[in-house]
Formats: sequence, C-alpha cells, structure tokens
Amino acid sequence: MRTLVRCLAAMLLASTAVSAAATELDADGQSKLGLTTAVLQSTQAPSSLTATAEVLDPSTLAKSVDDIVAAQAAADASSAEYKRVQALLAADGNMSRKALEAARAQALADQAKLRQQQAQLRVEWGSSIASLDSGALRTRVDALLEGRDVLLKAEPLTQPPAGFTAGTAALRLSAKQTIDARVLGPLPRSSAGLAGGWLLQAPASGLVPGMTLTAQLQGKGPAEAGVLLPRSAVVRWNGVAWAYVVTDATHFERRVVQVLNMTPAGWLVGEPFKAGEKVVTRGVEALIVLDAAPVPAEADSAPKGDD
Repeated sequence: MRTLVRCLAAMLLASTAVSAAATELDADGQSKLGLTTAVLQSTQAPSSLTATAEVLDPSTLAKSVDDIVAAQAAADASSAEYKRVQALLAADGNMSRKALEAARAQALADQAKLRQQQAQLRVEWGSSIASLDSGALRTRVDALLEGRDVLLKAEPLTQPPAGFTAGTAALRLSAKQTIDARVLGPLPRSSAGLAGGWLLQAPASGLVPGMTLTAQLQGKGPAEAGVLLPRSAVVRWNGVAWAYVVTDATHFERRVVQVLNMTPAGWLVGEPFKAGEKVVTRGVEALIVLDAAPVPAEADSAPKGDD
C-alpha cells in the first residue's frame, strides 16, 4: 500500500503545488489517491490520561511492612522503659540519672528509626499505603501475597494536564479485554521523568509481578469540550501527529494535532480544529508524501541567445 501511495504521488507531482502547511490537489488527483473526508463534530469527554502500568512485586512491600512493625515494637518497648525509669526515679530515687538518660536516648533513637521507615514507605508507596495502621497494612500485604490482589505503578506517557487528578482506571489486557482498577492515590516519584504516577489496585486475574500493561486513567471533575478527530485522520511524520483539513475544493491544510483526550471513537482535540470543518480520513499518507517531496525546480524561462 505504501509503495502504491508513493507511485501515485510521483504521478501527481508535476501538476501539484506543495507548501510547508498546505497541499493543492485537483479533483482528478484526489480521485486517483482515493481521498475521503469526514466532518468534525463537537463533543465532550472526561479528562483522561494514558499510562504504563507495571505490576509490582508484593515482597518489597511485605519487607517494608515487617520493618515498620519491628520498628514500632522497638519504639513502644523503649518508650515504656523510659517511662518506667522516669517513674522510679521520681518515686524513690532508685534509678540513676544516667539510667534515665540512657533510656531516653534509646527511646528517641527507636522513634527516629520508626519515622525513617515510615518516610521510606511513603516515598516508595505513597500516602495511601503509608497512612494505614499496622493491622491494615498486614491485611493488604496478605491479600497480595495470597494472590487475591495486585498493586500497579501507573506512570503517564505524556505530561499530565495541570491539576489532573485520577479518579478511575482501566487496564488493557488486549484489544477487547480490560480490567477495572482502583486508584489508591498518587505516587510521589516517577521513573518516567514526568510528574509522579499513581498506585493502582486490581484483582490478580492472571497478572504477575513485572508484567507491563497500558492503563487509561479517567480524571475527576468536569468533562473536556472539543471536537472529535477520527483516528484514521491522524498520521505521524517527523515525530509529530498531523491531520489535513479541507480548506476549499482543491486545498488541504496540514495541522499539528494536540490531543486533549483519547476516546474509543477518536481523539478529542481543540484549536485549531473546529466543528464543521472537513478532515481527510483516507489518503492522509499520500498527502504527507506530497508534502515531503521536493518541489521541482522551475524551468529557466529567460530567452536564450542565438548560437
């Protein structure tokens, strides 16, 4: 198909004017390339974001929880010992000041270690996990280790819109199968170099640690308004998404596509696309070939002298 497009484009170059943003093509040329168009319609869609979602290893969280439980037990014990020594010293002086200071130092050290473990848990797993008490943490870990649930780290493929807050998520297993996932909360750091991602929870359902899926995150708040651009109207060239708008019977204007949202029916876009405009939905690659082709040099029209 690509070879045919290039052949047809070559046939049309002699009678086609090409510029950086627009292509001129007469009715005969349009017919040869089989161009079809569609009218853009206004629509609304909830704000959404595409992300990669990695199934996380539950043993990492289990170790962190065990460390916190141990640190909590040590902090509780040293705090109780400090209070005991303090009470004995106040009652009858049967404890030395040195013993009191040692007990106090141990209690402070154990509290600091506990805070460090809790801070590490927050950095690695977010506040939705770090805010749970030890009992709730253990329940969550048991569900993961027993294979009932999985946790996933979802990271955006592009910079999220300002103020975007994920509300729901769907994991794409195949073109026809998705799994609903619960958004537990944001993650404070990301390996994608963008804003931090989100922590998701989903039924295990064959998901195993290390598996990477595509997640569609739906944002909270009002729906975004724009026009629906058919997927078939979009072509990538030089790393940029483009679409061609019909400006008159023989002219096609190439415009950069800035996606506001992605829906099953197409892409939600804003300016410079407007409702009522026509876009090319078939033959877009041929128009790109025409744009990319060098314009033949004009023949020298100056009269030549006699030999």
